[in-house]
Amino acid sequence: MIKKLFNNFLNSLNGLKIVFKEYSFILELILGIFLMPYIFLSNIDLIHKVILFVLYFLLLAFEILNTSIEKLCDKITKEHDLDIKSIKDLSSAAVFLILLILVVTFFITL
Repeated sequence: MIKKLFNNFLNSLNGLKIVFKEYSFILELILGIFLMPYIFLSNIDLIHKVILFVLYFLLLAFEILNTSIEKLCDKITKEHDLDIKSIKDLSSAAVFLILLILVVTFFITL
């Protein structure tokens, strides 16, 4: 069981290594460089800090899922396919919604 958990951990690290090469993920990490100090150093309520923190990490998680969906779709076909375009657009829209919620929440806490 410990070996299985360790292998799962290694797989997760490998996934992070893959996503660190994605431009969108890097941009979101840069966003975090500015957001994290604001969260920890601002005088906003603890609940708002927790919400911003959770939303930021949800954004990163959704970006990882978006990247995995895009890679899976590219594995199926790299040719233009309307169904695959819809799938990629839907996963991108999910990332966009989390980003929008994070931005709105950030401005509410100002």
